[in-house]
Amino acid sequence: MKKLIIVTLLIMVASCATVKQTTQPAEKRSARAARSHAVLPPEGQSGQTGSEAKAVTAEDSSSVEARSHPALAAAEDQDHLILATLWFQKSAEMRALFYQCFRNAGIALKENLASSGRTGTVADVSLPEPGTFNEESLGDNKRAASGNLQRTELPKPAAVVIDIDETLLDNSPFQGWQVLEKKSFNNDDWFRWVELARARPLPGAVEFTRYADSLGVEVFYVSNRTVQEMGPTIENMAAWGFVNADSTHMLLKETTSSKVERRALIEKDYEILLLVGDNLADHSGIYEKRGPDHGFAAVDADRRLFGTRYIVLPNPMYGNWLNDLLRAAPGITGREKLVNMLESF
Repeated sequence: MKKLIIVTLLIMVASCATVKQTTQPAEKRSARAARSHAVLPPEGQSGQTGSEAKAVTAEDSSSVEARSHPALAAAEDQDHLILATLWFQKSAEMRALFYQCFRNAGIALKENLASSGRTGTVADVSLPEPGTFNEESLGDNKRAASGNLQRTELPKPAAVVIDIDETLLDNSPFQGWQVLEKKSFNNDDWFRWVELARARPLPGAVEFTRYADSLGVEVFYVSNRTVQEMGPTIENMAAWGFVNADSTHMLLKETTSSKVERRALIEKDYEILLLVGDNLADHSGIYEKRGPDHGFAAVDADRRLFGTRYIVLPNPMYGNWLNDLLRAAPGITGREKLVNMLESF
């Protein structure tokens, strides 16, 4: 009888151990499945249409990480801004490049005026040094452009088209704020910065617009600031002495970021002799879709236009170049995507 009881107890213990071993993996599998569904909602989940679920899987995958760990993702998203913003704010090379670019812009504008038959030789009009503009020098240049030079009748007057942000106005304090506050770009914070009208002019910027005006060239500003930002933008630019800081000469974003239509609107009444900006899309719609080669082939094909019709200014902080990298690069977080794009040896 004792032997029977002992055998029965051993069978019961063995059965309990078997049940525990078979049920525990199932629970772990269930927990893993739950976590998987929590990170990436399946197509057709309650509260989401099928197309919305597809959009989640197709969007920049860093947004999934941002939803799970927003503070961490925001901090990582700003890593690229630290050195870029410091270079823009504290580098003497940055100032030198801006002076160089705007001086080249002045030379190119004179040459384009001469080649179009609107002026004589380039040497007929002197290029003033930055900061030396006054009403007398403006009058001298205008008289040289009209009275001393041989003109041919052309159907359209000359114009120059210039971007605003990181071309004429320095918004690096906003990028610095993003880094310190660990905040990615959003329209509300950007509007708060714009409404302050505190952006400073970049080196050589004011002087170039006044110089173009002194040659009789109409200055237009084509920017992807929105039309709602028109008031503080005019206030900001007028305070620093930019010419034509008014709603007539400022074509801001209404429905699309592409500047092709706005440039075409100017070209109805003017001939654009020069385009100035920090983004290639400020110059031509060709660069709006760069492709897998990052737009290198398009730039190589247009190499003769740079320094003659297109003046490109440096901006390491943001732009289409960065947006394209983040869309194309493999990885989860923004930092991981950028690191994966680096070339090494």
